[in-house]
Amino acid sequence: MISFWFTLALTIGIFSLALAQNKSSSQVKITMSINSTTDTAFGYIVPVKLAHIFKRYKRFPAITKTNESELWNKSGLTRTVYFEDGTTAQESLISVEPSKSFSYKIENFTSSLRKLVKRVEGEWLFTDLGNGQTKIEWTYKLIPKNSLTKIVIKWFVLKDLKVLLTNALTILKQDLENDAYKKTYR
Repeated sequence: MISFWFTLALTIGIFSLALAQNKSSSQVKITMSINSTTDTAFGYIVPVKLAHIFKRYKRFPAITKTNESELWNKSGLTRTVYFEDGTTAQESLISVEPSKSFSYKIENFTSSLRKLVKRVEGEWLFTDLGNGQTKIEWTYKLIPKNSLTKIVIKWFVLKDLKVLLTNALTILKQDLENDAYKKTYR
């Protein structure tokens, strides 16, 4: 009987250690090339209306609005994000390096996501590919509350989150490549 409990405890310990060392298991990275200059892509994407790009996908509700009082394009700004199911989250712009990168964090979720994550950290990198093309890398890290929630995130959240983010970036790509951004950008 003791060997069973010892073996079980050892197995759980090794599994937990493996999870703790697998830092990428709670993140999604989307990469896409866009036919747009880095200046134009960056200038449109940073302050874009979130309700325009975040549509409902499976268990993820659409964003309906945000409450920023000034153009969302400089570090230190904070806004509330409102979802179609009545829940909210707080988003803070952490860093902005014009035409190169920006990062943010999202926390204080009122949805069930609050039970899984401490916060979400997002980062966008813009690389000039020449000929008016830009490579965009969008990393979305979910910081789990504990090892158990990390497993839940890995098995039940990341796949759908990747589709949600890919859909959002595809909308941005279409806007930029079809000059739809000019209606709100200039």
